[in-house]
Amino acid sequence: MRALKQLWHARWLVGGVLALTGCGGSDNDGGAGTGTITEEWAGFCTATFTTDTPIIDPFDEPMFTARAGDEYLLADFSDSFGGRAELMYLTSTGPDSFELKPNSDGTWPFTSNCTVSKGVPYYAVFKNVSVFAEKELTTKLCDLSEGTALPAGTGGRGYSFAGSLGESALYEVILGPFSEQCQGMGKGYISVPHTRSFGSTTWLVPIAGIIGPQ
Repeated sequence: MRALKQLWHARWLVGGVLALTGCGGSDNDGGAGTGTITEEWAGFCTATFTTDTPIIDPFDEPMFTARAGDEYLLADFSDSFGGRAELMYLTSTGPDSFELKPNSDGTWPFTSNCTVSKGVPYYAVFKNVSVFAEKELTTKLCDLSEGTALPAGTGGRGYSFAGSLGESALYEVILGPFSEQCQGMGKGYISVPHTRSFGSTTWLVPIAGIIGPQ
């Protein structure tokens, strides 16, 4: 089961929104705070829960309960194929995520400042991170600053697991709109420290796709 969760966590999602979870258990211990929206992300698409909602991961394990009034950043909000929302749980090490489907009557357990299927894609940095040209992390391409978000355009976004670095993990990241800041390179390598999230050890990549209002 754990291997399946790590495979789910480390995968490519090119041209779409990242899902950055590797979770299990019932509470988040991956960093300070409640995971809810912070001021620097308030201008993007958010979801404010209208009722207490148990969050279950794709392996049918409880993650946590989103409480009425809690506000989370949205990475995806679509009515395609029955509807899907991906919400970001913000920790001190990076964003985790969780998914929701609409209720049986087609309603959602939250309200949003964005219209379903109308969000504009952005690529965002949630923690200061250095990007390197090779797996050995020798040649620095750029430093990306926490709080930076750029329109994603039509370029790819995503990451893949590229190896271990002690307790940290190495990821190859598609740079997309950050390419210009990183010497024109389309991809680069970053080191991601391990953390505890929802009861499991995982690695939260600090660069993720989100959506903003039109």
